[in-house]
Amino acid sequence: MDDERREFLCRGCGKPILGLQGEQLEKEGHYYCPRCLIALAESYIEEPPPEKSWWRLLRETRAWRLSMYLVTAVSLGAVVYQSPRFLGSWRELPPIRAGGIYATGAKTDKCIHNLWRAVQERQQGKMSSEAPLVCPASGRTYVVVPGADPEIHCPDPGRHGFRDIVVSPGRPVPELKR
Repeated sequence: MDDERREFLCRGCGKPILGLQGEQLEKEGHYYCPRCLIALAESYIEEPPPEKSWWRLLRETRAWRLSMYLVTAVSLGAVVYQSPRFLGSWRELPPIRAGGIYATGAKTDKCIHNLWRAVQERQQGKMSSEAPLVCPASGRTYVVVPGADPEIHCPDPGRHGFRDIVVSPGRPVPELKR
């Protein structure tokens, strides 16, 4: 019986395989140890193809490309449509006044500028050493109404097309009342 027990070498790793019967090995033809036999069996298992994410599958469709072209076209259309407004944002706007923006003439704008200067001097506690500010439309000095929050009025707002033009240190934005 000892003659039937022979030592065979593993075809995969070359280590001796003990305890196998010669008859069993002759039928099979190749000799592998259990570890190499498992590795050989695993090598025949096919790897599944990598799964694509739903996002990648969506991006490969024709509908996706068409929708992206549509979104791009709409975006470009919006840019073209809004371009006059965008380019117009660089032009100088008329001065902001309480109660809205009115279309005013050059003399009214100069009067408003003088009122801004007058209230700025009052807020800083400065009294101008130069001649007092005058309304460019009437040539008269501005009327100061004393009080806790003194108001500075245009002497002749009717020449500017308003009922009253007033400013005060508490409300430094000129109010134009129609």
